[in-house]
Amino acid sequence: MARSGLWTPAFLSVCVTNFLMFFIFYSLLPVLPGYIMETFRAGSAATGVAIALYALGALFCRLFAGFLVDFFPRKTLYLVAYVVFVLLFLGYVFAGLIAVIALIRFVHGLAFGIVSTSGNTVAIDVIPSEHRGEGIGYYGVTANLAFALGPMFGVFVNEHFGTRAVFETSIAIGVLAVVLLALLRVPNKKVKRPNRKISFDRFFLTAAVPQFVSVTLVSVSYGPIVNYMVLYASECGITRGTGFFYALIAFGLIVSRVLTGRFVDRGYLLFLIKAGLVLLGLTYYAFSLVHGPAVFFSSALLIGVALGFICPGCQTMFVNMARHDQRGTASSTYLSGWDLGGGIGILLGGAVAGSLGYWAVFLIGAFAITLGFIIFMAVGAGHYKRHRLEGGV
Repeated sequence: MARSGLWTPAFLSVCVTNFLMFFIFYSLLPVLPGYIMETFRAGSAATGVAIALYALGALFCRLFAGFLVDFFPRKTLYLVAYVVFVLLFLGYVFAGLIAVIALIRFVHGLAFGIVSTSGNTVAIDVIPSEHRGEGIGYYGVTANLAFALGPMFGVFVNEHFGTRAVFETSIAIGVLAVVLLALLRVPNKKVKRPNRKISFDRFFLTAAVPQFVSVTLVSVSYGPIVNYMVLYASECGITRGTGFFYALIAFGLIVSRVLTGRFVDRGYLLFLIKAGLVLLGLTYYAFSLVHGPAVFFSSALLIGVALGFICPGCQTMFVNMARHDQRGTASSTYLSGWDLGGGIGILLGGAVAGSLGYWAVFLIGAFAITLGFIIFMAVGAGHYKRHRLEGGV
């Protein structure tokens, strides 16, 4: 019965379009640095800045994406942003200067911020409220699956056909997604726009400040995993099979999201978040202090499982604290916490690793998770119980 109410054609469509968006996004990540360095003869510093501008654009856009999603028709905004996101892949093909690539990366980040926020909100609109936690869990699995498959696809196409082919296949896949999205039918839910001046709560869900702080602290640990894992593996003497690390994280995420989504809907939201934070913190302590292949690779699986507990629960929590006309703001606030914390973790990790080593970077991540857990236990959980709206779990 539960699946028949959740797996509607609309929900399947938003899941597929989300998967394809993240798939072409992740397929680009492993090949773009080498492409910039070889094509434009750029150094590692200039290449890093150009690539990082994507994250800066996404974070900047989060400030306005929630308001845009709540103010304009959601499907229309999602479709337009998706088209822009796909068309920008053409820029990588025809750009003649690294400055142009840098500009494209920034604008691509802006488009990504709107696409991801509007996509999350459209998904929430088509998910029945009684299956919200389960639906958000399955929706998140699509990005996890893309995280596991996209980089491998990009590397394969690059090795056999060249980087240009990666851009071209990304455009072709993106066009397919746009066609599918254009056919999507979204429930016609009119958004009430009160006649008042634009206030801060149109851009940031002020009701969820404690939750935002906790999410930001937890995501401080996630940024270094994405960017410094290979370097840490080398520091630990692990030189083979490191590519499976991300696949193990994705596998853990997928399994735990599938299993825990319906428990969120049954009233276990806070319990799952707390359990996930404990597991994540303990795993990071072990990952940073115990060196060796067994702990290294098992930590990847456990990190994925823990994030699978935390992410759908936290997103559901943000949504349950927002009015219907603030759902876009709720999604952008939640995603902004991950963007902000991830950026802090990357910048802090680069500074710490040079003097202490990468093990210290992940130990700091463990401390950040611990602090996020303490804040959630002391303030966030009780605050959520008092401020969740009717129908929240």
